[in-house]
Amino acid sequence: MSKIIHEKNVPAVMRDGTTLYADVFRPEGEGKYPVLLQRTPYNRTFLPLTTMVLDPIAAAHQGYVVIIQDVRGRFDSEGDPFYIYKNEYNDGYDSVEWAASLPYSDGNVGMYGLSYKGMTQFQAAVMQPPHLKAIFPITWGTDVFMYRGGALELGLIISWTLATIGPNAVIKAKQGKEDFIKEFMTLVHSIDHIDEAGFNQLPIQDSEWLKLGDGFASFFHDILEHDTKDEYHLDISVQEKSEKLNVPVFGIAGWYDLLLGQDLEHFEKLKHKKNTKLMIGPWAHAGFSPTVGDLNFGLSASSLMLDYKIDLTSLQLKWFDRWLKGIENGIEEEAPVKIFVMGENKWRNEQEWPLQRTVYTPFYFNSNGKANTKAGDGALSIKRPQEEFYDRYIYDPENPVPTLGGNHLMPMNYPRGPIDQQFLETREDVLVYTSEVLEEDLEVTGPVKVILYASSSAVDTDFTAKLVDVHPNGKAYNIVDGIIRAKNRDKNQQPSLLTPNEVYCYEIDLLATSNLFKKGHRIRLEISSSNFPRFDRNTNTGESGKNSKELISAEQRIFHSEKYPSHILLPVIPRK
Repeated sequence: MSKIIHEKNVPAVMRDGTTLYADVFRPEGEGKYPVLLQRTPYNRTFLPLTTMVLDPIAAAHQGYVVIIQDVRGRFDSEGDPFYIYKNEYNDGYDSVEWAASLPYSDGNVGMYGLSYKGMTQFQAAVMQPPHLKAIFPITWGTDVFMYRGGALELGLIISWTLATIGPNAVIKAKQGKEDFIKEFMTLVHSIDHIDEAGFNQLPIQDSEWLKLGDGFASFFHDILEHDTKDEYHLDISVQEKSEKLNVPVFGIAGWYDLLLGQDLEHFEKLKHKKNTKLMIGPWAHAGFSPTVGDLNFGLSASSLMLDYKIDLTSLQLKWFDRWLKGIENGIEEEAPVKIFVMGENKWRNEQEWPLQRTVYTPFYFNSNGKANTKAGDGALSIKRPQEEFYDRYIYDPENPVPTLGGNHLMPMNYPRGPIDQQFLETREDVLVYTSEVLEEDLEVTGPVKVILYASSSAVDTDFTAKLVDVHPNGKAYNIVDGIIRAKNRDKNQQPSLLTPNEVYCYEIDLLATSNLFKKGHRIRLEISSSNFPRFDRNTNTGESGKNSKELISAEQRIFHSEKYPSHILLPVIPRK
């Protein structure tokens, strides 16, 4: 096949008469071929994004029809104003069956794509369209529950809604109207000044840009309103419909990806199904280069040469060759889980997740009451603490600890991934607990959590935790982190306020990782009360920043003693 046809604006009519438009890449000439479908809200014609994980020209040369479709309400596609994930179940089913009916289709359809385009695959798949044969979701997410430990993922919801969804939504709502230019330029100003217009705005729900485009982001208000996992979220979630999935799934996630928690939680529900695979690299969201944050993980972490063996497009085509073309290439016999061990910077095949051989090991906080900053006396060890002083700091929401690296999706002036944390470790409101220098390598692979005994002078507040790998040169790179909103401390009960200065036990989920803490390194844990603007600031008043702008300071006390053994639980993997 030497020539490829690129068709533009190909219509697909949904069950309610709405027309969605797609671009098609296919081999020239007679013949029928399997179809690879991507459904995107990000403009099908913007090739740098739509071709990020799979080259449609290469796929067409290998005998596939590649279809990239704008979802309902976005760009050229018709429909009501866009609402996150709302229409993707039925539209996904209809689009798969439409793709299978095309004259150049052989009736076998696969789906692929990153992020939102990963979720649309699952939404179509659980509807069980008869011609869908396999999917390849990459950092897919599973719902619109944008709360972590009760804290709103502020940076994500504002950045995505304002800067990603906003421009096209305002154009669709206002083009041809006399206030179009004024509204669009107001949106641009808000995007260019996102800190003031978005992140720092209180109350959050009163942000001026939310009024633009005839209120283009009704979903934003709904997400703010539904801050617990109620029926609103369960209705959208694909996790709740996992039993309906009946096609092979190859999922890719990233240790520094903002969707890692959802991806791993979803995999737990899917792993018993035949032909389900998971691959986890060292990546942040929508990035597959070997350099992530401040660190270079080596060429084998690049999507151009995964594990020195295959590029990402070829890996996906190998998967689809098996399930859409019936080629016996052995991919289903490969290990169900493949992880990248950071620090060692090597890929490793595993038979399950989490790993059965894990030894969950507590590392306890120790200090004489002066763990503030990295110059303090905070220590971390496997020795259980006896009677000790508590550590204290003041959390002032007017001066929160800024986001520095980690699993987020915000403007690029907020770097993602592993970033040297020493700047933050000079703050008095950051407690720092550091182990002795390691005498041998220590691998930490699996879910990580902190058990924290703490009190606050406030009726509600936040506590944050961050696991850090301290290199011999003193540079301190974040590995995983987490947050808990005090009133959400018991996930099995309704939110409840604190009794000020009473000690409570908190469990902080730090998600998961795979990192080799090398001999000569040290393990560090940071404790504080904010990570802003990644998470919204706790006002300390008991009122949410959603509808309040009052902020007060709180005195936080962190306890570590025989009675209150605060610790981080590390998933240690025995080394051969």
